[in-house]
Amino acid sequence: MENCVFCDTANWHNYGKLDERLIGETKDFWIIATLGQITDGGYLLLVPKKHVECIGAMTEDEAGAMEILIYQITGILYQEYKERSVVFEHGIVGQTIKHAHIHMIPQYLELFKKIKSDFPNCMTSEYYSFESLARNYSLIQKPYLLWRDSLHVTDIIWDPPAPLQYLRIIVADALGRPERANWRNMDPELDKKLWSETVERMKPYFK
Repeated sequence: MENCVFCDTANWHNYGKLDERLIGETKDFWIIATLGQITDGGYLLLVPKKHVECIGAMTEDEAGAMEILIYQITGILYQEYKERSVVFEHGIVGQTIKHAHIHMIPQYLELFKKIKSDFPNCMTSEYYSFESLARNYSLIQKPYLLWRDSLHVTDIIWDPPAPLQYLRIIVADALGRPERANWRNMDPELDKKLWSETVERMKPYFK
C-alpha cells in the first residue's frame, strides 16, 4: 500500500528506524519493539505483512493465525518480564498508522470499566476468538476498540468517539506515566534506551 509506514519496507530506516526495532518475523507477520515504551521495556507490536486496516478486516484464517502468534508472544513476554500482558488494538478508531497492528504490553491491567465509563452509550461485545470477530466484522463494518485483559476473552466497543491513541492514553494513565502516552512526545533518548533493551532481550526468542 502506497504511503503506508509498515508496507514501505524499502524506507523502514527512514520511519523511526523500524528495521532496528524488528525483533522477529514469520511468513505473515512482523514483531516490532514499538516507539513510545510506556512500560520500562517489553512493549511490542504485532503487524501483519498484508495491508489491512484492522484485525476485523482480516480473513478468518488470517485472524486465527494472528491470535495463535499473540498467545506465543505473550507467553514469551511473561517468561522474560514476569508479567501478564494487556493486548489492544485501535480498530480504525484512534489509529495514527492506518495499518492493523496489535499492541502487547507486559503489564496486567483491567480496562473494561474505564473504557465503558468513557463511552457508556456504545455497544460492547465479547469474543472468544479472533476468527469470530473477523466473521462478525464483515457484517457490522464499524470502527472499534479491542482489548484483552483476560486470558480468554477479547472485548470490543463499537464506534466510540475516541481520540487518537486513546488506549495508549488510558494505559499510560493507569501506570502513572501519562507523559509516555503519545509516542511522538516521549523523550527520544529514554525511548531508544528502552526499545533497544527490548530488542536485545526479545530477539533471541525469535531466531
